[in-house]
Amino acid sequence: METNKNIPKNTEYQVPEDYFIDFQERLQVQIEFEDIVGAKKASGFTVPKDYFSNLTKKVVSQVKEPTKVVSLFNTKWLYAAASIAAIIVFVLMLRSPNTITPFEDLESDTIATYLETDNYLLSAYELGELLTDDELDNLSDNIQLEDTEVLEYLDITTDPYDLMN
Repeated sequence: METNKNIPKNTEYQVPEDYFIDFQERLQVQIEFEDIVGAKKASGFTVPKDYFSNLTKKVVSQVKEPTKVVSLFNTKWLYAAASIAAIIVFVLMLRSPNTITPFEDLESDTIATYLETDNYLLSAYELGELLTDDELDNLSDNIQLEDTEVLEYLDITTDPYDLMN
């Protein structure tokens, strides 16, 4: 089993030559130097006397004291804000008119634009069935088309080969 296939042969980390050969000698020199000069300077951090013997008593005494929990959200203000928002929404719903615009108030251009788009599902026959004869007569009287408009409409909606037949 070859598990060492993925280990690179050349690495950037190298040990200097003869490092382990003179290691004992260098260690011995370092020890003798410390004996002559003295040990390294202390770090300056010391533990007070009997610190660890009194530590558990101090921790237990502080844990037994109840602590006051302060909530991030004040519920009184939260309920007040929610009720004010509900009142505003309720007032706006009462004041908004839910009136439907009567057919007579619609402009003929608006109706024509709606019918020209593909938003309706009625064919011309079904639309004719919904209108009474008087309404159809009124529509035909109100519609004034120029010849160019009729020719443009026929040019767009009909196939020229159908007109030849």
